[in-house]
Formats: sequence, structure tokens, C-alpha cells
Amino acid sequence: TAAKELEDVKAAAAAELETVKADAAAKLEAVSTELETLKADAASAAEAAAKELEEVKAQAAKELEAVKADDAVAALTAELENVKADAAAKLEEAKTAAAAELENVKAEAAAAAETAAKALEDAKAEAAAQVEALTKELEEAKNNAAQAVTEVVENTTKAVTETVENTTEAVTETVENTTEAVTETVENTTEAVENVTEAAGPAAPAVMSHADYIAAELQAEVTVETYVQDKQSWWNDKATIYCQSEDGAYFIFEMPISQEEYEKLVPGTKIRVTGYKSEWAEEVEITEAKYEILEGEAFIPTAVDVTALLGTDELINHQNELVVFKGMTVEAYDESNAAFAYKDPVGKTDDLYFKVSKDGATYEFCVEFYLRGQDTDVYKAVEGLKVGDVIDLEGYLYWYKGVNPHIISVKAAE
Repeated sequence: TAAKELEDVKAAAAAELETVKADAAAKLEAVSTELETLKADAASAAEAAAKELEEVKAQAAKELEAVKADDAVAALTAELENVKADAAAKLEEAKTAAAAELENVKAEAAAAAETAAKALEDAKAEAAAQVEALTKELEEAKNNAAQAVTEVVENTTKAVTETVENTTEAVTETVENTTEAVTETVENTTEAVENVTEAAGPAAPAVMSHADYIAAELQAEVTVETYVQDKQSWWNDKATIYCQSEDGAYFIFEMPISQEEYEKLVPGTKIRVTGYKSEWAEEVEITEAKYEILEGEAFIPTAVDVTALLGTDELINHQNELVVFKGMTVEAYDESNAAFAYKDPVGKTDDLYFKVSKDGATYEFCVEFYLRGQDTDVYKAVEGLKVGDVIDLEGYLYWYKGVNPHIISVKAAE
């Protein structure tokens, strides 16, 4: 009976030891899985930080592109490269530290598992020795063995749990510190960019060529550099002027300007104008304009002969330019057979209209009163025209529901 009881005790102890070993193996496997998860999370955090750094770099590069202060841009570019290098180094250090920490955890877990296995083997041997030596104390030996195994498992589990928790906390703190450092660096760089941008002031609008101006949509904001050629009027602190550059001409309508500044706009003066491309009765003009007088040599264009372009689609390509028409024949303006007409027939102090023909086609031209008033040579010359006169004309190629040049010179045809 004692021998049988001893065998039962040994069998029970062996079964219990197997259960303990299985539980320990399962817990070790869970710890290993959790460690792998921590490793993956740390890698993801590092990758996210790297991606955020790249996005910050792209945003900073985009903002830097708009800043025209070349020295400041170069300094910021160098600073960004340093930030990138520092952040990359910190990320590499974080990754290395996390990997080393994970390896340490794995090593400690393996050592703990080995210690647990050895402790279980020792407990098993001790239990067997006590069973053989102390038959009468089988129950006490059984209890002592069970208690020893339980304590070993609990201590091993506690040690592994503490190691995992400490490792998790260390990895989390490392990632948080790295993220905080990168964020602080990015914020400092962004602030530096903003300070340079603020110091540099708003970027000046890009100056357009005449081709760019023609291609721009109506109501679009435009900026051109051109030369004053003639001034039509100044009234209520607003001026209307004709401008022309080497590549094309512009009509500036009611540009805000003081009379003192208006007097400075002599023919040939270079100005920069920013306003909105507008259209009225087919005349393309710049409205709501702001101007700046620029240094530079004066430019006065030579009038272009566009006589052959009358009646063609190509004529409008010279809109607002200084042009000449040669060999034009004066036609009767109306049924009275007059050679011209006043816009205000009563006061006779307004625009003059007259008609001329070329190759069988008739066109209406105008002496704009505000541009050339009743005391000017051209105004008097038109008042002296006779039907059938052949004349040469010079003026600005204005448009009003079709070609309607503002004439500034009338002479007998050469």
C-alpha cells in the first residue's frame, strides 16, 4: 500500500510538473509574441517619424521657394539639411536602442525560462528524494513540492512581466523623446522660415511679357513693366494713359494718382503697373491699377504702318500701339456731306468723328477731346478736312466695338 501510494504521489507530482512546464512555456511564448509586437510598433513609430520628417522637409522647401531673400534661403536650406541629419541620426539611435533593448528582453526572457526549467528539475528531484526518504511524510513532501513549484512559477512570471513592462516603458519613452525632439526642431525651422518671410515682406508679383498679358484671362491680376507714351486725362486723382513697350502696348484706365505724380509721367517714363485685365466694348485695358516709377532709359516707339492690316483679324494684335495709316481718303460723315461730326454738335467742344476709306472699305476714326482738345493742331486739322482729301494719320489703335483709333496727327498724304 505504501509503495502504491508512493507511485501515485510520484505520478501526481510528475503530472503537476508537466502542467507547470506547459504553463511556463505558454507564458514564455506569449511574452515572445508581445516582444515581437513591441518591436513592430517601435519600427512603425520610427517609420512614421521619418515620413513626417520628409513631409516637413517638403513643406519647408515649398515655403522657401517663395522667399526671394537668397542669403536667408541658403541659410535655411543648410539648417533644414542639418535638421534632417540630426533627426535621421536620432531616429537611427532610437531604432538601435529599441532593437538592443528588445534583444536584451529576449535574452532575459530566455534566461528566465532556463532558470524556471532548472528550478522545476530541482524541485522534481527534491520531491522524489523526499518521497523515497520520508515515506511517512508523503503529504508534507507533496505540499512542500507544490508550494515550491508555485513560488518558482510566480516568481518567474513576475520577473518576466516586470522585464516586459520596463522594456515597453523604455521603448515608449525613447520614441516619445525622439518624436518630441523632431517636432521641436521642425517647429523651430518653421518659425525661422516665417520670420525670414515676414522680414522679406510680401513677394512682388511676377512681371509679365506682353504675350503673357494677352494670354491672361479677363479679370485676372496682371503686372507689366512698360513706358508712358501719352496721357489722355487726369481727373479726381485718377489718370488714363497710353503705354507701350518693345513687345506691345497697354491702355491704363483711371489709375489712382495724385496730380503731382501725374506730372512726372512724361513720355518715355518707365513704370511698373499692377491691376486687373478688363474689357469694355472690345477695348482691352488695365483697371484698378497701382503703379511704381522705375529707373531706366526712356523708350519712345516708332509708329507702325498698319494700313495694309485694315479689315484683317491681324490688326487687333497691335491694339493700343502707336500706328500710322497712309493714303486714306476722307468720306462724307453723314447725309449733310460734312467731312466730320462733333460728338456734342451744340457745344462743339467734344470728340470729333470722321470717316476715311481704303481699298473700298470705310472706317470711323476719332480725335479724343481729352487726349487732343480743341486748341491742338490735330483737332483743328480735322475741322478743316474736305470730303475727298487724301491724308496720312497717326494715333493710338484704340478699339470701340471695332477699330476706332484715337488720332493725334493728320497730314496731307505724301
